[in-house]
Amino acid sequence: MMRKIKKRSFGRGSGVVLILTLWMVTVLSLIAYSLAFEMRLEARLTKLRKDNLMAYQLAKAGLAKGICDLKNDMVFDRSEDAQIFDAEGDVWKNPKDKTNIAMAGGTYSVRVIDEESYLNLNKVNPVVMTEAINYFLGEEQEEEAGKIAFSILDWRDSDDIPAKGGFTKEPEFYLEYIAEDMDIDIEEAESRLQYRLKNDYFNTVEELLECYGMTPDLFYGFDPEERKKEIMMRKHTGRKRDNLHVMNSSSESDSYQIDIPPEGLRDLLTVRSNGTVNVNTASEAVLTAIIAAAQINDPDPEELARAIIEFRRDGADEDIENDQAFRTLEELSQVEGLSGPLISRLQSLQPLTTVSSNFRIIAEGTYGNAHRTIEAVVRRSWENFMVNSEEEELDPNVKRRIRREDDKKDDTKINIESPTVRFVQIRER
Repeated sequence: MMRKIKKRSFGRGSGVVLILTLWMVTVLSLIAYSLAFEMRLEARLTKLRKDNLMAYQLAKAGLAKGICDLKNDMVFDRSEDAQIFDAEGDVWKNPKDKTNIAMAGGTYSVRVIDEESYLNLNKVNPVVMTEAINYFLGEEQEEEAGKIAFSILDWRDSDDIPAKGGFTKEPEFYLEYIAEDMDIDIEEAESRLQYRLKNDYFNTVEELLECYGMTPDLFYGFDPEERKKEIMMRKHTGRKRDNLHVMNSSSESDSYQIDIPPEGLRDLLTVRSNGTVNVNTASEAVLTAIIAAAQINDPDPEELARAIIEFRRDGADEDIENDQAFRTLEELSQVEGLSGPLISRLQSLQPLTTVSSNFRIIAEGTYGNAHRTIEAVVRRSWENFMVNSEEEELDPNVKRRIRREDDKKDDTKINIESPTVRFVQIRER
């Protein structure tokens, strides 16, 4: 007799348990996925922090390289017992040992710029400034260039009297110009607009954008908004930048050329120099502005500026030597077209020099996907330090640079003269 098999039935409770189990598995899976995602994210952030730190340290290594070269240049000049000067063939200018230098799995690049190769915005003569603006605007806009140059002078002076003269104060004086530019009457301009001058020195070259008549095109040499759009378009389309040139970047393709053509007025100016211009490092544009201000029309200012650069480089475009660099300003007379009276005329408009003391160091470090930049303005000089010769062990190389004090004084005290580089300004990004 066959036994009947009872079918086991599952109640509602069994279905609920199954659903809860599935939910628990789902929740645990989500938690596990979230933990895995956070671990991956944390690992990437840790790597990014490491790369960023390494890039920063590489940038500091580049900065140290620039400082070391500036000091060594001073030591070389003294050791050769010759006329001290700074030129394009100096060790601090040489790009070969400063471009994409491998270190610790990354690279650094450093560029040292002579601030004395630019016109000082706080000290430049208005006539020289006018010619610098003419370099970009052209002679057909000479009147407009003059207005801008005088607005710069009024911006930095401490009074409210227009540099061009007149009985009105500077704000009203420039409101008349603005009303004329906007083709509105002066009453409407006074009710709608205000123009305030700083009446103090420029702290940065960028302040120039606030002066009357200064436009982004003149200042930068391009429209920044249009440049941003073009860069974004090229990034999205994958196209290379080709001739797209960004001044003051330190990529190998542009920053390490011997002579980068200026795009805008900012490429001729500084606020960190002594006010003199080094004829051994000044660009063609700066030299042209100074020569044009002296109203030297024969030869042409641009031709004479090129002749000065050709002479000091001895015709070389790279691997420049200092054999024909100017040791003194009197040696400028060796350039065809320049004579003693003309050099004096240039000096009266713009003080010239052959020795520089202010420099800008731009150091970049790259590690993985991280990129850091340190930009520093430094001042270089010889400084004296007193040491006790009986207590201090002096390096033989230092001893050769020792200058003992008067014999009547204690000869155990020794005065050491050492090259020193001090920071004026530093910025990290």
